[in-house]
Amino acid sequence: MTAQPIVVGVDGSTESASAASVAWMLARAADVPCRLVYAIDDVNASLAMAGTGVVTEALQLAALAGARAELRASLQDCVAPAVVDAMVVSTGATADVLEAVVDETDATMLVLGGKHHSKLGRWLGGSTVQGVVRRLPVPLLVTAGELPIHPRVMVAVDASYAALPTIRQAIAFARLLGSPLHALHVIDPPPAIAELPRDWSRAIVERDLWPIIPLVERGKVIREGVPLATIVDEAAAWRADVIVVGSHGKGWVDRLLIGSVTEDLLNNLPCAVLVVPVPKPEGHEAVAHYSAAAVG
Repeated sequence: MTAQPIVVGVDGSTESASAASVAWMLARAADVPCRLVYAIDDVNASLAMAGTGVVTEALQLAALAGARAELRASLQDCVAPAVVDAMVVSTGATADVLEAVVDETDATMLVLGGKHHSKLGRWLGGSTVQGVVRRLPVPLLVTAGELPIHPRVMVAVDASYAALPTIRQAIAFARLLGSPLHALHVIDPPPAIAELPRDWSRAIVERDLWPIIPLVERGKVIREGVPLATIVDEAAAWRADVIVVGSHGKGWVDRLLIGSVTEDLLNNLPCAVLVVPVPKPEGHEAVAHYSAAAVG
C-alpha cells in the first residue's frame, strides 16, 4: 500500500520554496512521500497572446516544460532531486489542481507558502489559500518562512464541535516533530441576545477539553478578549512558530474563536498556521458539550 503523501503547492516564489522545504521536513519525519504541485491556470490564453494566436499541443507541452525548468531552479536547494523530478505540473485553476492531487493521492496534508506574488505570476497566498481552506478535506499548513526542526506549536481551542479534531491534530503534529505544545482558549463574550453568561465557555473547556491535552496546567491558558488579537498576542508572547486552528461553520457560536478568525489569521499570518477542517455534524446543537472519556 502506497504511503499517503504530503502535498505542497509551488509557484517559483521564495515563499513557496520555504513551503516546499517545510513539507519535505514533515514528510521525512512522518516517513511519507512529498509531492510538489504546480498549476498553470490558463496556458492556452497565455500562448495565444504571446504569438500567432494558434495553440498546439506541442506549444502547450513546451510551456509546461519551461515552467518545470524554472521551478526546478528555485527548488533545487529545498528538497531532494527525486522529489523535484516527480513534481506534478498541470493546467487548471490552482485550487482545482491542488484539490485533485490531494484527492488522487489520498494526501494527509497540504502545505502552501504565504501570500506573496511570485516571479511566475502565480499567487498561492490570499485568494488561493482562502479558496482551498473552504473546500479541502485535509489539514492545510500555510507557512510564513522556514520552520525550526522542533517548532513551538500553539493550539487555539474553542468550545465547539471543532475542538476535539483540532486538539488531536495539534498533538499529533507536535509529537511528529518533537515540539513543545501550548493551548489557548479565548473567551469572547457572547451577544446579549444569546442569553449566556459572559464566560460561558470556561467551564466546558476546563472540564471537558483541558484534561485530554497532555500538558502541565501552566501550558493551558484562558484569556478574555477579541479572539484574533488575543491569539496573535499569545502566540507572540509564547514565541509560537505554528498556530493550530479549526475551520468550521459561520454561526455566531462557531465564530467565537474559530471560523472567521481562521481567515483573519491566514490574511495576517503572524506565523505558520495549520488549519484543521471540521465539517459540521448533522443535527449539531449550537453549544457543544464534550466528555473527555469520549475521546478514546
